[in-house]
Amino acid sequence: MKLDWLLYLAAVTGIVVVTTNWHETSDAPPAPPQPGVGEMALFANFTPFSASSIINLPVDDQKVMTGTAFSVSQVGEWIVSRDAVQGCTHPFLNIGGNLGVPFKVREVKGIDNYVIGMTDGAGKPLPLADPRTIKPGIRGFMPGFPGGNPGEATARLIGTTVLEKRKRGGHNEVVLAWAQAGRTVDIKGDLNSLRGAPVIDDNSRAVGIVIREAPRRGRIYTSVPATLFALGNLPDRRPDFESEVTVTKRNYGIVADTLRREYRVAQVGCIKS
Repeated sequence: MKLDWLLYLAAVTGIVVVTTNWHETSDAPPAPPQPGVGEMALFANFTPFSASSIINLPVDDQKVMTGTAFSVSQVGEWIVSRDAVQGCTHPFLNIGGNLGVPFKVREVKGIDNYVIGMTDGAGKPLPLADPRTIKPGIRGFMPGFPGGNPGEATARLIGTTVLEKRKRGGHNEVVLAWAQAGRTVDIKGDLNSLRGAPVIDDNSRAVGIVIREAPRRGRIYTSVPATLFALGNLPDRRPDFESEVTVTKRNYGIVADTLRREYRVAQVGCIKS
């Protein structure tokens, strides 16, 4: 299996980036708001998290929302963008109302831009996409919290490219480039708060991890599947390629709402020291 994925990574880096633009606007309707304080007070015990791990979050000026995470193990392991927790001593997952679940950060050897967040419990992990199905032209869907609010985007895969390091000591990264084709209609500004969100295919299987958007170019950049596999191939969970609900440009907002509601996709925040 490991050899197969190494061969896949070598192949995917050789794909020539397609310059075709998909002139399409497949926007999703506004996402419902997260649960309010009263609702979460009633239903907090019905989340997949241990009740003892849930905390009351401080007021808004004492916390900041930094990105999106998604579950890769039902025991409580999440893929998190390193940028979302950089310099943060008290990261948490926002579960709605004024409640959150703190998590610890675990490094993954050989992975620079992502970490594993560890909580006591999590929603059902997302299945992984079979790499043989990942070809230019496929549609991807990106559920998360753009602009700090529930929302999502959709895009079509162009091919691979290289993102140059943005910080001293960083490394260039081979990534997938996507042509943006739609987003939640009331999301303002760029989609960079989607960092860490999963990219799922039309069978709800994870393809990659959102890195950032280039708004002027209409591009969204994500990790290659080999990076996702390295993070999701955890000791207590072998990856699977099973399909779930079918996702289309008409229902991707509803599917994204379900993933957030089931705590398979969650908002990342930081309590200010």
